[in-house]
Amino acid sequence: MKSATKRVIFYITFFVLLLLPAVAMLIVWIPRDLIVNISVLLGFIGMALAGLQLIPIAKMNWLADALDMDGVYISHHILSIFAIVLVLLHPAILLITDKVFRTGFTLNSGWIGLAGLVLIGLTSALRKQIKLGYVSWLGIHNLLTAAILVFGLWHMFKVSYYMQLPLVKWVWFLEIAIWILLIIYIRVIHPMEVGKKPFKVESVEAEPNAVYTLNLLPDGHDGIPFKAGQIAWISTGKSPWVLSRNPFSFAGSDVAPGGRLRFAIKEAGDFTSSIKDLKPGDRVFVDAPYGQFDLNKDNTKKGVVLIAGGIGVAPVMSIVNTLADTNDQRPVFVFYGDYNEDTVLYQDEFAAAAEKIDLKLFTVLEKPLSEAHPYPGYITSDLMASVLPENYKDYFFFVCGPAPMLRAMEKNFVNLGIAKHNMYFGIQSSQVQIENFEMA
Repeated sequence: MKSATKRVIFYITFFVLLLLPAVAMLIVWIPRDLIVNISVLLGFIGMALAGLQLIPIAKMNWLADALDMDGVYISHHILSIFAIVLVLLHPAILLITDKVFRTGFTLNSGWIGLAGLVLIGLTSALRKQIKLGYVSWLGIHNLLTAAILVFGLWHMFKVSYYMQLPLVKWVWFLEIAIWILLIIYIRVIHPMEVGKKPFKVESVEAEPNAVYTLNLLPDGHDGIPFKAGQIAWISTGKSPWVLSRNPFSFAGSDVAPGGRLRFAIKEAGDFTSSIKDLKPGDRVFVDAPYGQFDLNKDNTKKGVVLIAGGIGVAPVMSIVNTLADTNDQRPVFVFYGDYNEDTVLYQDEFAAAAEKIDLKLFTVLEKPLSEAHPYPGYITSDLMASVLPENYKDYFFFVCGPAPMLRAMEKNFVNLGIAKHNMYFGIQSSQVQIENFEMA
C-alpha cells in the first residue's frame, strides 16, 4: 500500500476515534443544563484524545514510511497538553458555575484521574529541573497513565448520565477496547517482534566531544533492511521487554555487508551515557526502520544538499556512506556546522567518500581555533548561495540538527527560494533529547 494511502487511513481513523464519543453524545443529546452538557462534551473529547496518545508511541512499522516520525512525536506532546486542558475544563466549568452535583468516590475518582493528567504534564515539563531520572520518570508516567484510565473511566461510568445510554456506552466500550489492544501491542506483541532479530556489539569507537560510534552485527539473522536517513529505536540487555527504547539515526551505509548497523551517539542522558560501556558481544535490540526519507525518490536525483549541526551529522553520514558504497555520482554538497576543530566528527570519512563520489564538504565552525579557517560562524543562505551551482533549486535539501538550527534553515530556504517538496527536516532531538521528553 502506498504511503499516501496509509497516511489518509491513519488520519481518518484517528479523527473518527477522537470525535466518536462526542458525536454519540450529540446524537442522544439530553436537553438539560447547557453548561453541564458542554462540560461533559469537553471531557469526552479530552479523554478520547488522551487515550489516543497511545497511537504515536506504538511505533507501528506499517506506518513508518507514511508519517514524519519527528512530527508525530512533537504532535504527541502538543496533543497531550491539549487533552489535559480539555479535561481540566470539564470540572472547571462545573465549579465556576456551581454545577457540581456528585459526591463521594464518584466525584473523587474524577479528581484522581485529573490529578494524574496534571502530574504527567508537570513531571514532563519539569523533569530536568527536579532532577528526575529518565527511567524513573517513565515508570511514574506509566503509573499515572494507568491511574488516569482507571479512575477517569470509573468516574465517567459511575456518573452514568450519558453513560447509561446504549449508544454512548458502546462507543466508550469500543474506545477502551482499542486502548487495551494498543497497550498489549506496545508491551507484548511489539517486543516479541523486536526480539526475533537481536544484534550484538561489534565495537564501540570513541569520537570527539563525547560521541561514540556503535557498530552492530546481526545475531542469528540476515539483518534489518533500512534506508539512509532513517532512524531506529534501540535498547540493550538480555531481553526485548524493556520500559523504553531510544531513537538514533542510522550512521552507516544501508548496503553495508553482513547486515551491519552503525550509529553515532552523543552522551546526553541516562541511556546515551551507557553506550561507552558496551563490550563486543553484548546484545542490542533494534526496532527499525522509521522515517520517510528515500534517496531513490525522483526529486533527489539531480543532486542533494546535506546540512548537519553537531550530532545531526549521523544521518548525513548514512547518506554519504550509502552513496559512496553504491558509486552514485549525483552531486552532493555537505554543510556541516560544529563548535571548533576539536569537536568536529568524521572529517576523514568525508574525505574518503569524496574520492569515490562527487562530494564537496564545507565545515562551518562557530568558534574556530584557527583564524585561517575558511568558514567561521554559522551556515547561512549567503554561504550556500556562494558555493552551490546555479541550478541549486533543483537539488534536494536534507537537514538534521538542533531546533534553533532548523529554524535558521527554514529562513535560509525562504531566502534561497527552495520549494517545500525539495526539503526534509530531521530533528537532532530525535537522537539526543528523547530522554528529555519521550512520553511512552
